[in-house]
Amino acid sequence: MKRERFEQRLFRIFAEAGYSPIQILTVTPEEMVEIPGITVPNIRAVLCVQNKVLSEKNTVRKGRLVEALLREADKEAR
Repeated sequence: MKRERFEQRLFRIFAEAGYSPIQILTVTPEEMVEIPGITVPNIRAVLCVQNKVLSEKNTVRKGRLVEALLREADKEAR
């Protein structure tokens, strides 16, 4: 059996818990610990991605980015 890549495993775990890939940017650590199958390295990876994406200095632009991503996720969910 071929080994699953870390990113693929992470997306699969979140998908099984009902999260879209875009929602990974907004999920809180408190919500993550409730997800079955998630590990501390997975949580750290998600927090690292959140910090990289959302660390832009212009907070208005950052807020608009998250808003647009969530809107897009809602469209895909429907």
